Amino acid sequence: MGKELRYRETGVGKISGILFLAFVALCVYVGIKAGPAFMNNYEMQDSMQSEARFALSSRKTTEEVRTDVYAEAQKLGLPVEKKDIRVKYPGIEQGLMGQVDLDVDYTVNVDLGFYNLQLNFHPHGDNHTI
Repeated sequence: MGKELRYRETGVGKISGILFLAFVALCVYVGIKAGPAFMNNYEMQDSMQSEARFALSSRKTTEEVRTDVYAEAQKLGLPVEKKDIRVKYPGIEQGLMGQVDLDVDYTVNVDLGFYNLQLNFHPHGDNHTI
């Protein structure tokens, strides 16, 4: 019983509790800093999916689709260049209907103060399910 009492007196339980709380606080901090980048990526993905679904019915050209996707990226403040947006839209210029595939890759840098976190995103949109 005396050995057990001395173990509690050393503060080992308090140190592990403090470390656990510090870890939880770090996770919350990183989530708050990186969360907006993930939300913007989700919105970009949703926008690209909608653009791909309605591109055929609205008879947009490849360049019009690229311009619309670029406008959404700018609205969300994403580091995307117009040339980075890949539009696979076979035959629309000749009046042929087909599948639409939209892809873009971009990296968001999140400054955590003690580390620069680079998040790579690859949103994609298509009309294959129609």
